[in-house]
Amino acid sequence: MATIDLTDRSQFMRRMNSVLTIDPSRTVALTVDMQREYLDEAVGHSVVEPAEAERVLTSAAEFLAACRERDIPVVHVYAVRRPEEVDSGFEYGGLAYLIAGNRINESQLPHRPVSTRPDRLLGSAESEVPASLVEPQDLHVTTKKSLDGFAETELGFLLDRILDAKYLLITGVNTDTCVYSTTFSAANRGFWPVVVSDCVASMRGVDSHEMALQLMSRSIAWVLSAGEAIERISG
Repeated sequence: MATIDLTDRSQFMRRMNSVLTIDPSRTVALTVDMQREYLDEAVGHSVVEPAEAERVLTSAAEFLAACRERDIPVVHVYAVRRPEEVDSGFEYGGLAYLIAGNRINESQLPHRPVSTRPDRLLGSAESEVPASLVEPQDLHVTTKKSLDGFAETELGFLLDRILDAKYLLITGVNTDTCVYSTTFSAANRGFWPVVVSDCVASMRGVDSHEMALQLMSRSIAWVLSAGEAIERISG
């Protein structure tokens, strides 16, 4: 297979980053599917590589703490499946591509078989957000059903009407699916999305993670490190 020569867009990214100033009074830190299913090998099946999980957990805990210190609200949006969803076949959000792969026992995860366990069932340990990422004042949206954190949830209402958000500092798992899809929806809804590169990862591997960051930075979102994002916060 021929190697694709990716054009260096670093200059474009630097110019875009230079025009970004984040108003903390209109900013929300958003975590997407930041759950033990992906970040804790003790309970999860769809876990990211251990080094990646440690990177995300450490970076996200520090980043979210820095946001709270600046009175930036933290909102966690994630999927928690009811038994009825599993029984009706809507598990995994009804995603045809994933369902088709499961039927032929073809896993999307490198070196890991297809799971036969229900996905993040209500009350399960794997559905929980790691304790290191949560504080009592955080807000939770647990009605996420598909890749998009906005689709059929109250996230848009919460950000628009209650928090008056403009800038979204986006963290979570997986970079190439749920983070990407939620970021795309945020851009379509008029938010200014900033993906925090230290605080996202993919269970499909570092290559999928990096590819998604490249795609988002070229078209729909700023991609900044946690330190860079904090530096861009004015006031």
